[in-house]
Amino acid sequence: MKLAEYLDVKGIKRAEFAERIGVSPGRVSQLCSGGWPSGDVAEKIVAVTGGAVTADDFLPVREGLVEEART
Repeated sequence: MKLAEYLDVKGIKRAEFAERIGVSPGRVSQLCSGGWPSGDVAEKIVAVTGGAVTADDFLPVREGLVEEART
């Protein structure tokens, strides 16, 4: 699950989540828009979200990539 989706589903404001993981609200906005977290921030995100958002969720995946791999 992408971070932005997680925050929306849970009704968590970006500033509140930023405080929980020890970064600025602006950094959370960057992460929600495709930014890449450092290792320690990724670990905090996994912990705070109970594993709903993982480091893999920050990897860009092209549309149709799974279908291409199957052929």
